[in-house]
Amino acid sequence: MDDDSRRLLPSPAYGTSSDSDLPEDSSSSTDQAPPGGPCDDPGQRTPGQKRLAFFAIILTEALERMAFYSLVCNMVLFLNSNPLAWASYHAAMALFTFNGLSYVATVFGGWVADALFGKYPTIFAAFFVYIVGCAVWPALYPYPSRTFISHCGTADQNVSHWCAVNTSASYTVPLGQENCAWAVFLAIGIISCGYGFVRVNIIPFGAHQVEHEGQKATRFYFNWLYWFFNVGSLIAFGVVGFIQQNVSYFYGYLLPGIFLIVAFVIFVSGSKNYVKKREAHGSILTNIFCICKNAVKVYWHKNRRRDTEVLTSGLSQSEQVPCCIDYAKVRYGGQFTESSVNDIKALGRILLVFASMIPYWMVYYQMQTTFIVQGLHMNLSFVSVNVSAAKDDTRHFMIPASWLMMFDVIFVLFLLPLLDRVIYPRLDRAGYSPSLRLRILIGMLFTVAAMLVAGAVEHFRLWTIWSNNATSGAIHEQLIGCTTYYSSEMSILWQIPQYALVGISEIFTITAGLELAYIAAPPSMKGIIMGLYWFCEGIGSLLGSATIAIFESLWFPDVDHGNINCERSPFAYPEQKCHLDFYFYTLAGFQVVGILIFIVVAWTLNIGQSIPLRVQEQGIVVVRSSDSTPRPTVVTPSDLPNTSSFRNHVQRRNYDTSSPAMSS
Repeated sequence: MDDDSRRLLPSPAYGTSSDSDLPEDSSSSTDQAPPGGPCDDPGQRTPGQKRLAFFAIILTEALERMAFYSLVCNMVLFLNSNPLAWASYHAAMALFTFNGLSYVATVFGGWVADALFGKYPTIFAAFFVYIVGCAVWPALYPYPSRTFISHCGTADQNVSHWCAVNTSASYTVPLGQENCAWAVFLAIGIISCGYGFVRVNIIPFGAHQVEHEGQKATRFYFNWLYWFFNVGSLIAFGVVGFIQQNVSYFYGYLLPGIFLIVAFVIFVSGSKNYVKKREAHGSILTNIFCICKNAVKVYWHKNRRRDTEVLTSGLSQSEQVPCCIDYAKVRYGGQFTESSVNDIKALGRILLVFASMIPYWMVYYQMQTTFIVQGLHMNLSFVSVNVSAAKDDTRHFMIPASWLMMFDVIFVLFLLPLLDRVIYPRLDRAGYSPSLRLRILIGMLFTVAAMLVAGAVEHFRLWTIWSNNATSGAIHEQLIGCTTYYSSEMSILWQIPQYALVGISEIFTITAGLELAYIAAPPSMKGIIMGLYWFCEGIGSLLGSATIAIFESLWFPDVDHGNINCERSPFAYPEQKCHLDFYFYTLAGFQVVGILIFIVVAWTLNIGQSIPLRVQEQGIVVVRSSDSTPRPTVVTPSDLPNTSSFRNHVQRRNYDTSSPAMSS
């Protein structure tokens, strides 16, 4: 399922969000619309202009989602098959890098928009960069002429010679020497910058168009945005993925560029109807850097003087010696207020929680990489497919490997409303509402199960090949494009459970992580918190590439062009380097370590614990007592302030690690 669409869901535990809970951009609270023309003053827009702005943003984002997932869904297959003929684990590393750079770039995209150019100009320019990067992909594949389709020559005959570095398919080369490696990674870098800069700015820019209409309009925007995101991802996985695998990579990778061009035209066409806030006024990231710099400067200056009395001056007997960041406060000789420095300290605690979730992202992105590699070596048809039959144009229908990712989307779309509308409300009324950190923990456990299942599937896949013949194996040949893949008789449908388990983990971990980001973050830091959340996600994906590089010489075959099954039985001595199952089991171990780190961090810092007080729209308030036994209490709305600000105060108060509620 689309990562960003999951992050746009209303908070499952609280129902709909209040105004202050809505996603904000990376601007400060002083970012107000100045008086001016129709594009500056939302009150001067006609109803028609409002509708046009709304639909322009919605359609732009839907088409951008289609383009991004059209690039992602079969990138591993595209690089691994002829004419590029990359090793499968190198292809997976490229996709890990692509996802990682795309999400890391969001932090810098937010800073550029806030500190330099503003959101609309940044989105406008980023679309050009995005489109240029997408134009490289179809150029990597020869135009599908009749001669090319009929004869399907070897990699050295059909590779795009304008970018080729190595044209031999007889041995495995280093990643940097794969065919067109420089062009592939150049395109990945360009697309990542374009994607990150568009993604981090266009969502809050769209929210600006409707936020002046009230909470209902904003909720309407995010609900429809979520729906269109999922439509875009389903079209990418289902339709474009089929075209890429079973028709032509050239046409399949021509479509993302077309989607982006249409999205750009729609976005620009609505420019006269947009509300554009005052732009390029400064960045929260810049403020954080200035505070940290000032704290280090003051601390170093006082420490150099070795004046202990100066270091602790102004402290009462009950106060502790300040930490380094506290020296940016005015009372310790710094230049910033107490609240500004305390907000950064609170942000630091949340970042520790995000960092402890990095192993989760390492595991999560296996769905788009190594799961695809595994699926390509399983039976994609409902009958046994032989390569000779395929060459005689009597091919059977083959399931696109990317279609299995749709099961992730389906499970999320089915189970998330069930939890949100049925299970969570019943637990609330019973007084057993799961805390955010518990939900994140449950999701992590499901990813451990997913890796164990994936490892078991891979083990039995190899067993079906080598159980009867330890020298040649029972290998079935199937032709995808111009590449022969040597697979087992085991159907690719056996992968459904591992995709489903990853989907279930998203419902708990990713949605709870989103909720934690907005509730636990100080109000002044809400604009930057999602960029940092995505940044940690990108680091997890980059580390996924690093793990493959580490284990490349241990568990991946030296020669890999459509065959990861070893030259002889992997169960005989000495062991062969074709154990993708060992890799999955190792990732499960990494996630277990990540779970232990998360438990230590979240429970030690008291972040993401249960909410003692929750206000439901029906007038039911669940109150947890201070002891370990939860007891529900029904309170009518007249007994408590029935305002959104009160609910926000309750939620913020119980996630503030410095409040008395956290220590009780």
